[in-house]
Amino acid sequence: MTDRGEKFSARNLSTAAHRVAKFGGRRNRDVQRDRRVMALANACRRRVNDFNPQEIANTAWAFATARMEAPELFAAIARAASSRLGEFNPQDLANTAWAFARAGIDAPELFAAIADAAPSRLSEFNPQQIANTAWAFATARIQAPDLFAAIAGAAPSRLAKFNPQNLSNTAWAFATAGIEPPELFAAIAGAASSRLAEFNPQDLANTAWAFATARVEAPELFAAIAGAASSRLAEFNPQDLANTAWAFATARDLASTAWAFATARVEAPELFAAIAGAASSRLAEFNPQDLANMAWTFATARVEAPELFAAIAGTASSRLGEFNPQEIANTAWAFATAHIEAPELFAAIAGAASSRLGEFNPQEIANTAWAFATARVETPELFAAIAGAASSRLGEFNPQNLANTAWPLRRRASRRLSSSRRSPELGNTAWAFATARVEAAELFAAIAGAASSQLANFNPQELANTAWAFATAHIEAPELFEAIVRAASSQLGEFNPQNLANTAWAFATARIQAPELFAAIAGAASSRLVEFNPQNLANTAWAFATAGIEAPELFDRIAGAASTRLGEFNPQELANTAWAFACVDWKNNPGIFTELAYIVVTDLDALDDRELSQLHLASLHFHLEWPDLHRNFRLSKHQQMLQEAYQRQDPSPSQLQRDVATALDELAGRTSSST
Repeated sequence: MTDRGEKFSARNLSTAAHRVAKFGGRRNRDVQRDRRVMALANACRRRVNDFNPQEIANTAWAFATARMEAPELFAAIARAASSRLGEFNPQDLANTAWAFARAGIDAPELFAAIADAAPSRLSEFNPQQIANTAWAFATARIQAPDLFAAIAGAAPSRLAKFNPQNLSNTAWAFATAGIEPPELFAAIAGAASSRLAEFNPQDLANTAWAFATARVEAPELFAAIAGAASSRLAEFNPQDLANTAWAFATARDLASTAWAFATARVEAPELFAAIAGAASSRLAEFNPQDLANMAWTFATARVEAPELFAAIAGTASSRLGEFNPQEIANTAWAFATAHIEAPELFAAIAGAASSRLGEFNPQEIANTAWAFATARVETPELFAAIAGAASSRLGEFNPQNLANTAWPLRRRASRRLSSSRRSPELGNTAWAFATARVEAAELFAAIAGAASSQLANFNPQELANTAWAFATAHIEAPELFEAIVRAASSQLGEFNPQNLANTAWAFATARIQAPELFAAIAGAASSRLVEFNPQNLANTAWAFATAGIEAPELFDRIAGAASTRLGEFNPQELANTAWAFACVDWKNNPGIFTELAYIVVTDLDALDDRELSQLHLASLHFHLEWPDLHRNFRLSKHQQMLQEAYQRQDPSPSQLQRDVATALDELAGRTSSST
């Protein structure tokens, strides 16, 4: 070829290139390294202007199919083709676009010219040419809205002639391009559902992935894919397994929207079980992205698969050096979300992440912090590294990232300090957590500064979580709290019960005076208490009592909502609720106290001195308000125990708590002296 290449005609050269591709360049490394093939590429490059349109397109197709690296040849083809596209027939246009996309060659001018030439001629394209053109532009990440609009208009009426790969590739292309024409997706769903037996594993996986990515609700299609895929999972490669699972998890999440919640949830438990079984024994074949996606998928879908997670933990732990930051963060997030204990995996993730946090984007930093806090994994070195990495980059963090980063750092510091106060045997680790607390304080200050100017963009959960994090960490940030008041007041109608309760709790804990906000929370909460869980009810009552906010109507409604559900309250929630009603000088009826006392006395051993002291004050209040009933009050039999706990405690109560305690003690003394 080196000696005779110039004697070949353009047709000879194009035909030779086609033969090389047919010989199997992608599967035959010898062909890819053969100097004669490179000589052929050079000869084609020199003669490309002599090629006719078909020869230009076929030569590009051949070298792309053979996976031959020939950038100079492709550059020459791009120049030759761009000026002659008016002579190209539909197959030439489609093959040229497909070849450049397949070869990963950046040729924006050529793609722009094809995008201009193709729309007016789509009626001449056959199904494969339509699908290949869409696939090429999506793969090359070329924005061509007019071309995609033309394809979306031309394709639906012709889908009966599309083969499975054409259907799958068209859906995949539109989803990848971020273009979701509902008529086209509806038509593809209808055409594909009855023909899934003809689809190969990749077609099934890509179709599911496309509809999930495009967030198109197609429950009948997903049900049909689940049925078709379940019996053929042994044929799926790791990427097909991961993509199929991911698609069903995403579709299930999508189907939880209001429209579809009751009618179209995509559960597919048999498919998830089959995927878990098929994947567990083949994880050695999975690349890092597939491993991370598989874990993420089952966590997102809330599908219990302990054997699969155990297998992923074992496989991933030794391969974390191959994982990119997103895969590291997603794996941690998945195990935390699925509540899977995997200490060796988390230890490996902590080691891998700590030295690479400079490569993590804000979401990956926030998700990693959230995951370790949620999983209750103590890693002071990792959290110190997160604090350092995040502090200088908070300008890049969105509201969710800011809130999620503050929350876990707060949680680990405050939880450990609380634990060490209760458990002296944990003293040997106090230094690590005290040090982490100091380091985190700088981060909290930076978060406060970054968040204050962005709060208008925070959603209710982000507002509530940010306030809650700063309050629990005992970080003084008055300007941030003032900004939260302004941002939250106009959004309280969108707050869910936990957001309302957490916001009230945070302002009370931080001792921030915000009477207008508390009044608005009282109004928003009063009509929705049936939606509050026991923790929300207890925290709301505690917050209003601690803040000294009078809200008689709210407490009246809390009493009604709580009285029928006190059996669901844990001992701490019972103590907090009893204390709150005592603090607001509840006199309407003794029922809430007698019912609380009846339940809580069986769990007194589970309470610490602070909580026992709360019950002591509640018992004193009951005695003062309803002395005739005190003898039968179940806490009365434990009064000495409660009083001893109260005397042992060395708390740092709020001024309101001091005032209430003093008043109750004085009243109790007067009552004793008069009897």
